[in-house]
Amino acid sequence: MSKRDYYEVLDVNKGASDDEIKKAFRKLAIKYHPDKNPGNKEAEEKFKEANEAYSVLSDKDKRARYDQFGHAGVGGAGGGGNPFEGFNFNGQSFNFDFGGGMGGGLDDILGSLFGMGGFRTARRGRDYKTSCTIDFDEAIFGTTKNINVDGEEIPLKIPAGIYDGQRIRLSGRGGQAPQQGGQRGDLYVEVRVRAHKTLTREGDLILSEATVSMVDAVLGTEIDVETIDGKITMKVPAGTQPGTHFKLNGHGAPRLGSDERGPQIVTVNVEIPKKLNKKQRDLMEQFRNTKKHGLFS
Repeated sequence: MSKRDYYEVLDVNKGASDDEIKKAFRKLAIKYHPDKNPGNKEAEEKFKEANEAYSVLSDKDKRARYDQFGHAGVGGAGGGGNPFEGFNFNGQSFNFDFGGGMGGGLDDILGSLFGMGGFRTARRGRDYKTSCTIDFDEAIFGTTKNINVDGEEIPLKIPAGIYDGQRIRLSGRGGQAPQQGGQRGDLYVEVRVRAHKTLTREGDLILSEATVSMVDAVLGTEIDVETIDGKITMKVPAGTQPGTHFKLNGHGAPRLGSDERGPQIVTVNVEIPKKLNKKQRDLMEQFRNTKKHGLFS
């Protein structure tokens, strides 16, 4: 099923201010939050949809890419996903905690509305916390790491597409219950992803930059672009403007629990020479004096 337009979801126009977008999301969050609608699947889906829309439209860069490319330009789910559910991966149950800062103040909004915080369950053992660090490509393709729990190492399967700072909850891997018949606590593993030298990630997008000369931007060229899958050749058409975005389908990150990958967005910068020799300057003067009054007209 196709996604609804994010502006339509929040019931705001495309020129809406940041404050208008925040107020619109707050209104929907109050109405559809799962805590206010227990067991109501329709309300839960509407809350997820509003959360996804807000996580994009409240971020200046994501909003600009959404306006240009639509849903494909913001990583499918807008990088927000659903913070209230997990999934099963090769027999290992996953639940995720997305941490602070999601959606440009989303945690603050929800916290002020619903007091989202810690939890305690009677007759349960203590929850354990640990962390592990993986490489950028391991986060994209998935991996298995051994983690130490009370001096016994256990394998942790990390699914493809995991985000930096997410926590995986392993049910029943925490401390023993304080009394007979109680449940063991859970183990929370915070996953840290090492930065890549040239690539960054937002949702299922991978972002990178490339630089071409002024002449190549005017006449067109082909360049080698680094991707997580290796270098590929990308065509830069004649007349390319500085800051133009190019989309490489299938070279982004997968959504959690899915084999489908998003695109890589390559932003092309144009290098303007700071110094010209006499011949180059004469050629530029000749160009300026032609009927095309301007280099990028």
